[in-house]
Amino acid sequence: MKNAPALILLCLLSSLAFASTDTATLSIRADRVIRKLDRRRLLGTNLGVFHPARDLANADVQRYLRELKPAFLRIPGGSWSDEYYWNGNGVRTGDHVDVSRRKDGIYDVDFSGYAPGFRIQGADRRPIDDEFHGDVDVRALHEIVKKQGAEAIVTVNAGTGTAELAAEWVRWANLVQGYNVRYWEIGNELEGSWELGHYLPDGSPMTGAVYARRFVEFATAMKAVDPTIKVGGPTAASEKGGFMEDLLRLAGDHVDFVSFHTYPVEKHLDSEQGIFEQAFSLSGAMERFRGLIAKYQPDRKDEIEIAITEWNSKVVEDRDTADLINGLWTCVFVGEMFRSGVSFATQWDLLTVTETGGHGLFHFEQFDFDQPDVSLEELDRLYNAFNPPGFAKSQFWGMYLWSKCMGDQLVASSLEGNDHAYAMVTRADDRLSVMVVNVSRDEAARIRLNAPGVKWGEKGRATTLSQREYTWNPMTHEPLWSHKPVSRVLPVEKDLELTVPPFSVRVFELPLRDTALEPEDRGQPRAQAPLRLLLPESSPVDLPVEGWILVGDGGADVPMLQPARITVKGPAQADREQVRISETAGRFFLMPKGTGRVTVRATAGRTTVEKTLEIVEVKERSEVYWRFETDTSEWGGSSSFTVRADDLVRPNQQVAAIELRRAVPKENKDVLLLLESMPADLPKDRIGGVVFDFGVSPDLACSDKSVGLGVILQSASEHWIPLGSVPLELVKGRWKSFTFRLPDLKYLQAVDKTYALRFQLFQNNAKKVPVDGTVYIDNVGFLLR
Repeated sequence: MKNAPALILLCLLSSLAFASTDTATLSIRADRVIRKLDRRRLLGTNLGVFHPARDLANADVQRYLRELKPAFLRIPGGSWSDEYYWNGNGVRTGDHVDVSRRKDGIYDVDFSGYAPGFRIQGADRRPIDDEFHGDVDVRALHEIVKKQGAEAIVTVNAGTGTAELAAEWVRWANLVQGYNVRYWEIGNELEGSWELGHYLPDGSPMTGAVYARRFVEFATAMKAVDPTIKVGGPTAASEKGGFMEDLLRLAGDHVDFVSFHTYPVEKHLDSEQGIFEQAFSLSGAMERFRGLIAKYQPDRKDEIEIAITEWNSKVVEDRDTADLINGLWTCVFVGEMFRSGVSFATQWDLLTVTETGGHGLFHFEQFDFDQPDVSLEELDRLYNAFNPPGFAKSQFWGMYLWSKCMGDQLVASSLEGNDHAYAMVTRADDRLSVMVVNVSRDEAARIRLNAPGVKWGEKGRATTLSQREYTWNPMTHEPLWSHKPVSRVLPVEKDLELTVPPFSVRVFELPLRDTALEPEDRGQPRAQAPLRLLLPESSPVDLPVEGWILVGDGGADVPMLQPARITVKGPAQADREQVRISETAGRFFLMPKGTGRVTVRATAGRTTVEKTLEIVEVKERSEVYWRFETDTSEWGGSSSFTVRADDLVRPNQQVAAIELRRAVPKENKDVLLLLESMPADLPKDRIGGVVFDFGVSPDLACSDKSVGLGVILQSASEHWIPLGSVPLELVKGRWKSFTFRLPDLKYLQAVDKTYALRFQLFQNNAKKVPVDGTVYIDNVGFLLR
């Protein structure tokens, strides 16, 4: 990352080091401890009442969690925390919630006993009656936490609940059940409009001042029950720390810890390198939060903890969150949390799975039973009989390496001479642990140690997470294999040189003095492992085709192999002649040169495999989804200006008309038309652009000829994708049809998460001038590939 000098400086000053050329030296100051912390305080995760009970109870999940040994498990589940009554006694029977027990939006729970809780929704706080209130209850979650030997972090309902509801949870959990929960968060991401409780009963949004008052009320009631607990917030949605300053300024005396969430998403479509750069976004926020604590609570600046109670590499649960890249990113990010002073952290989350990936630490083999009339009870019985295994995903293995191989003392180190490797060093009583993350897909990292004053023992061990241990199938969206990282013997010499394979993380545990570290059993090498080619059946002509050469099913017992030779026949060219398969899975790309059948052949030693695919023409068609022929209330749109339906400007058609009267575009006041209700039949993954008709009334008046209409596609993967713009003057007094394609094919990764189409009024000049006239929009749709 040669274009990031500030990042390089930051890392050279820290124990999470970053460097700039291929020959590297890792300098270690083993006598300089930067921070001491039980590292497992950073390795927690989130459990939700919405997680399937059968998956929570899965033997593989429980076993792997015991091996991870997280210090904390957070419940009851993110945004559900502000929608969920933890106790349904006297209110819920089966899936039915008695609405007669509700007054002014608050349900009268009988706290003399316990029953599974229930979920509410909407501004009127109505129950989700006879529907989904979760697969498990909070008692089950508490029992899982207890069984794992971890501590619970509980997020109480400060969005739609009461201080009494929270205090009774403290009473039940700590005084009745003996769960001894120390850490309690008050509310979840309440600065966000997506959170139930953000909008107050009068319709106004919650502010930091309102949240601070609510925090005092909750904290006082909860500590009256158990004065030993710690309470915290604001559980901010991002590193911006929404409500953080107001909480510390107005309620700081009641705050024992502050908490926030982080899903750094910038640059994730640009390159893999961009994703890794976001792992370093944490230090600025931590510095800012420490400054706020020192400003408003100077006498307690070393007492108030800073926690991250949700984190992952990105918000969108796509392939990146399931692929090996997330495991490598996690190794770096945990090191950054250690270095920057995070007190404790819980990853999001344990079990969430989506069609293409998911934030969950585990993936379950899909169970298909093609009988549409089978009952849910029968399906559950068949599922339990099938008992699908739980595969640990790469993020779990990244956390596992920190738990299994690293120490609790972070020591000073700096890495110089490699632009694709990161290193961090910890110390335990009998060893130094050096974790090196190599983000290059092609080049191994070779690193020489410089550790003055350190006397090594004779035998250490090296433990690796690479494609050999974990490989994700991008075609079927499931792990091809997931193996526990196994250690091997590492002879320790005076001039020790460390080697890290491409795109992997390796931890070197180096014994101090006369200590000898025993490796795990590697198993017997297989005599032969089959060679496979992984390619899609077809691919569009304008996109590179990702392919993989696979050896066996990974694992330490697969023999190390020389690179495979690759040849291509047909209208495509491979991006390389040889593919490295030493880590049992090697990636390559085909660059199409036309349409037609392509045959790919891979040869390793005496083994050759062959596969064909079809390169197909990209056929585009326009599909109109908004014709504006109905009442404006049915358009699923909104505007910063006055919008009406007009049936006079086009023969036999009704169009959207936006009135501009002395309109000056300002931030959040510049939306001509925002279409947020995406059609149910829209194949979002095929969006290649936007089509629309556009016109402006003949009486348009504006002294700035640059004033125009901008078209922006908005996706959960990329919130702002500008497609193009049209000067209003160009269509003054007439209509014109426009097609705006995606400006870069990289955005094809994001379009399946499209949530809005925005038509925006803009002016290029710094000094904004008024606009008068009427803007007309009609026949809005998408260009589909």
